[in-house]
Amino acid sequence: MIDLLSYCHGVVPLQARMAPWMAELLSSPAPAALVAEHGSPVNIQSTAPFVANLQALQNVADTRDLACRPYFARKANKCLSYVVAARDAQSGIDAASVAEVSQSLESGVDPARIICTAGIKTEALMALCVAHGVTVIVDNDDELALLAALAVKAGTQTPIGLRVAGFAHEGDVLHSRFGYSVEDLAALITRIESDHPALDLHGLQFHLGGYDPGHRASAIAALLPMLERLRARGTGPLFVDIGGGLPMRYLADENQCDAYLDAHADALDNRGEPITYANDTLGRRRIDGAWGAPDAYPTAHAIVQDAWLAQVLDTVHHGRPLHRWLSALQLELRCEPGRSVLDGCGLTIARVAHRKHDTQGNLVIGLELNRTQFRTGFAEVMFDPFMIPVDGRAAGEPAEGFLTGTYCTESEFIYKRRFRFPNGVARGDLVILPNTAGYLMHFLESRSHQFDLARNVFLDADGRFRLDAIDRASPGR
Repeated sequence: MIDLLSYCHGVVPLQARMAPWMAELLSSPAPAALVAEHGSPVNIQSTAPFVANLQALQNVADTRDLACRPYFARKANKCLSYVVAARDAQSGIDAASVAEVSQSLESGVDPARIICTAGIKTEALMALCVAHGVTVIVDNDDELALLAALAVKAGTQTPIGLRVAGFAHEGDVLHSRFGYSVEDLAALITRIESDHPALDLHGLQFHLGGYDPGHRASAIAALLPMLERLRARGTGPLFVDIGGGLPMRYLADENQCDAYLDAHADALDNRGEPITYANDTLGRRRIDGAWGAPDAYPTAHAIVQDAWLAQVLDTVHHGRPLHRWLSALQLELRCEPGRSVLDGCGLTIARVAHRKHDTQGNLVIGLELNRTQFRTGFAEVMFDPFMIPVDGRAAGEPAEGFLTGTYCTESEFIYKRRFRFPNGVARGDLVILPNTAGYLMHFLESRSHQFDLARNVFLDADGRFRLDAIDRASPGR
């Protein structure tokens, strides 16, 4: 088996976690064969960890006698294999576009297990939801009026949830640009019940940034009086939806994050050698004499996934845990995980195209990959790639340098962080970007320069590789 760390790691390491199936794959001839067949970059994925991650969330609720259904946030990954896997696992789909709703329906997902949470809901999207009985999470009065008119025109009742914001937590108000104020909720529900009989209110939802379990617990507690009112009006289905943003951990050793940030701060303060290109700050700001967090998704959360959900539900409110309050109301707890249930599900492989030096003498290694194919909305990714040497090459001289991409701009870096290549680097070597299935593959991917998008290949339980249906349906990519 290749020692992946002997070919590439950060000058201050941030070693990524590796799912067992990934480690097995990378020790085989498959990566080179898949790049030869499908081009560079290529995304290799598996639904097995996805199903296990969904089940782990479900188990948290089951052990607390609480009805629960996770709704996979489809925006986190476009592949249809996950839609089918969620369907078969009796989970739901959180959709945010006409395509995502249509594809879920075409994949056989029960419309009652699809929710539409789109930040911008076009008339076409809402009409599609009305036609099929998909639950729409209503965010504002413009959406409310249009959806009601569409439901009246269709002669049907459309299930809805209301997005709520403005929750108090430890003396502050939790900010969100999404949803109705919790203070206006009672009047809003009365207005819907009197003015919009074509809308059938089934539950309440919220969208909070950040990963503090206490924030979610405070939001649930604030909604309990209104949930009790909704339950008192009848025995129909009722849900509370705590949104997405369940944390996960990318690093094999979470302590490496602090070590990296300390070394980076030393470099920024000229106490050490730069470990980023041109001593880039990675979006960090100096606050009260210290450097703040980088502009990057947190990679070393202490409490993640099912343990995080358990902490939310076990928070005590007025003498008993929240899960008992929710269970007593006979409602369904919903959440919309994306990144966290895709943990361990995919990696991206890119081929080295060239090596060169810039005008300041930095080694820059060009990959057949653009930065939109390994990026979310953050400026940097805070875990290291691995490398597989091209077959048969001899060890080269140790080197340090930076990974760049295909777009013709000075800013086209895959990472701004400096990497060490103990056995050198050669044209044709394969750079492995681990744990990319959640957002990193697809959230920003672009066909600028008319490059093809990366193909998405799944490793099935029988050991065979197959192209995802999203690529078979769109051969031009």
